[in-house]
Amino acid sequence: MTPSHSTDPSAPRTDPFRWSRAEGACAFAHFSDPGHSSQRQYARQHGIPRSTLGYWLRHEDPTDLDADLVALLRSPSGERFLRRIVLAALLVFQQQGCCGIRPVGQFLQLAQLDPFVATSYGALHELATAVQTNLGLFADQQPALAAQMAPRTITLTADENFHGPHPCLVAIEPVSNFLLVECYRDRRDGDTWTEVIEHGLRDMPVKVVLLGSDEARGLLRCARDGLGVPHSPDLFHRQRDLLKPVLLPLARSIRQAEKELDEATGHLDSLDGELSAEGSVPMSVKEIGQIAQAIRHEEAAKERLEQAQQHKEELLQQVRGLGDDYHPFDRQTGRPVTAEQVARRLEQRHQSVERVVQNADLSECASEAVAKARSGLGALVAVVAWFWSLTRQRVEELELSEEAEQLVYESLLPGLYWQAAAQRGRDADERQRLKEMAQRLQEQAWRPGGALASLPEQQRKEVQRVAQECAGLFSRSSSCVEGRNGRLSLHHHGQGRLSEGKLKALTVIHNYVVKRCDGTTAAQRFFGVKHTDVFAWLLERLPELPRPAAKRPKTATRAAPQGG
Repeated sequence: MTPSHSTDPSAPRTDPFRWSRAEGACAFAHFSDPGHSSQRQYARQHGIPRSTLGYWLRHEDPTDLDADLVALLRSPSGERFLRRIVLAALLVFQQQGCCGIRPVGQFLQLAQLDPFVATSYGALHELATAVQTNLGLFADQQPALAAQMAPRTITLTADENFHGPHPCLVAIEPVSNFLLVECYRDRRDGDTWTEVIEHGLRDMPVKVVLLGSDEARGLLRCARDGLGVPHSPDLFHRQRDLLKPVLLPLARSIRQAEKELDEATGHLDSLDGELSAEGSVPMSVKEIGQIAQAIRHEEAAKERLEQAQQHKEELLQQVRGLGDDYHPFDRQTGRPVTAEQVARRLEQRHQSVERVVQNADLSECASEAVAKARSGLGALVAVVAWFWSLTRQRVEELELSEEAEQLVYESLLPGLYWQAAAQRGRDADERQRLKEMAQRLQEQAWRPGGALASLPEQQRKEVQRVAQECAGLFSRSSSCVEGRNGRLSLHHHGQGRLSEGKLKALTVIHNYVVKRCDGTTAAQRFFGVKHTDVFAWLLERLPELPRPAAKRPKTATRAAPQGG
């Protein structure tokens, strides 16, 4: 019997080998020089098979492109430029944007780059997958940045949205707009929120002192029992809940007044038409009375319409004024505002809203909604009181003189606060006014010869850092999270539920790629140090660009046989 022989199943298989495009580009550049050496000598010097080198050099150039452009794209510098173009298209259009892979291929074709790089779906899909994977790997650099950052005290704003059955939990530090949490979980209760926030803050010298949200029960429990910090209710949701049951009845009354005015105007026009048709016949007393009554009805309808429109405008103005008053600093003068003063201002706004509801004679539901909103003023005022309590504690730790502390409270803090809040002004004029006020207040704080300007340089930097941090602690809105949820929804609607890899890549793009007008990313603002350029990091790890397929000769189609 022939003995059996086993084969080692772990014998390694030789990996497929292809010469890189960069080596081919170097060969093209070398033989473009009139004084180049022979092909045989070049192949021997660089260890390239003679047949491979000949295949590269025999490659036909595109006839419909400029010869200088072709020479550039076949050179080493052109090859590097082509890699940047392809990576930029994939990063901006396919990863950061909401388009698919096929539009990227169409972009390359319209740019006439398809003779140099494959634009098919399969070829670009491999590149897109590599870019997405590398974006996820870039996030692993976060611990190195956390080790370089100074200890910080921050607030968080959190919310969730739904991509199918599982909620996506999102939490942002509002000052830097840095995403600390963006992940899928099966639940959105207080324990789950606490777990993901603590995981997002791991290995960071960061302390959360306030959590702002739309008052979802899970987030309220997370703030109270999980993080042990105060909760800041979202002002926008308070305004929406106040307007929702009131605007609809007001709009209904406006439509009814418009309808009555149209009927009265139409009736008066019909009477005028009848009288005009009769010519010079004198009007009777009855006809004169009908016209006078129609005019009175039209004037009454106009008055009711104007009154209804005034009620709506006054309501919007008072509800919008809640946002103007809910600041720890006065919007007009920039001076500090105590919690008691804020409470009085908000109370006056709600009284004005109640007066509009009563004058407009709205339903009982509208009155109940206004009363419910008024009962929630205490939560808003409590956040202002908390802000001033923590701010005084932080400023007292600086051990400044009484004059220096006064400058911090009355000039430096409001200047820094309105400098950040100016970009959220209602219009261009308002934003400009707030910027000028913020600049004026800061100049007063650091005026030459003043108490703050006379401090040693190191102490001045510490005062500036503490004041900057305190000015960012007051969080009255979760708009940054709402905006992020809207951005994720664009990707979700186009692709269905996002994969874990895609969601992680989008988080990295938000934190490390997107820049503000000042050229800083969210990570740079949050950590306080510069990080590696993501595009350059991805460019080093981008795989070889796929080569376009060889052009196949087109064969003439055989004519169909004619029927007899």
